[in-house]
Amino acid sequence: MIAIFVYNILLIILYSITMAFAINSYLKEKNKVFLLISLYLAFFIFDNIIIYMTEFINSFAQSYDQAFMSAPAVKTIIFMGNAFFSISIIAELRHEKLKPLHYGLLIGLAVWMVTVPLLANSAFKVWLYYLVNQIFLFYLGVYCWRGLQKDLPDLNKGYLKKLAIICLLFSILIVIEDSFVIFNVDQYSSLTTKIYNRSISEDIFSITICLVLFYFFSKERQAQEESSPEEQETAILVQRFCHAHQFTQRETEVFELLLSHHTNQEIADQLFLSLGTVKTHVHNIFIKLDIKKRTQIFPLFEDYQASTPEKITLKKSSDFS
Repeated sequence: MIAIFVYNILLIILYSITMAFAINSYLKEKNKVFLLISLYLAFFIFDNIIIYMTEFINSFAQSYDQAFMSAPAVKTIIFMGNAFFSISIIAELRHEKLKPLHYGLLIGLAVWMVTVPLLANSAFKVWLYYLVNQIFLFYLGVYCWRGLQKDLPDLNKGYLKKLAIICLLFSILIVIEDSFVIFNVDQYSSLTTKIYNRSISEDIFSITICLVLFYFFSKERQAQEESSPEEQETAILVQRFCHAHQFTQRETEVFELLLSHHTNQEIADQLFLSLGTVKTHVHNIFIKLDIKKRTQIFPLFEDYQASTPEKITLKKSSDFS
């Protein structure tokens, strides 16, 4: 029991730390994908707390198992939360919005998990309830894999490929484990209902997702730490310039990329924005700087730079598209 207690605590710590990184990144960058990741991880924590209670509080376990057989509201909410936020995250990585097909799948998933518990109590009923969620996870893997065919930044493609492999692999492993546990370990007799609520495969899946996120966040921090003093000074100078002209946070991010000679499409790809939104931000920047084209940005910023103690030279480029 001590081992299970420690295992649960470590899982919650892992999920919480990963969620803290995601929240911190969202507060800094205001990137929607980090908010979605934070909410997705919150459901990991919620699910593990419920499972933890079924393992250590017998009265709660009995009432939870009985409720699960008739109206598994808690588990359905957890599954729906995971489904919605996971498919939303993948859509963001693919630079697209959720389609009617996705909403149809989510509605179908919810209807299935509400309808199946109406069947007569049996191991098969429970197996059907869980099966549709693993089919949805398999679909997420296919959705990620198909995203590799799109014209996306290499970073997005790299993570879509990782997620595709993870989702496809674990959708199969979880079904295999569920099938064995439900039909050979759990008890669904008229006198006794005892369900082993923890899935080791699901735990490994969630741990793997957290490790992938840890890699992403640590890689980002390392890139920032390895930046040269000149790059750090440039970043500070840009922030001062943007503050002086009352840019919003998003306009500041767009302006930094304009200074690096990125096109509107490249800015949209990097910031996970639509091309139209980027054009709006660029237009607002032009108005605040009282200019009409992006070639005027560089002399304007150089004049500002010359009036400050920092001596930094902007990289020249003839590509202003």
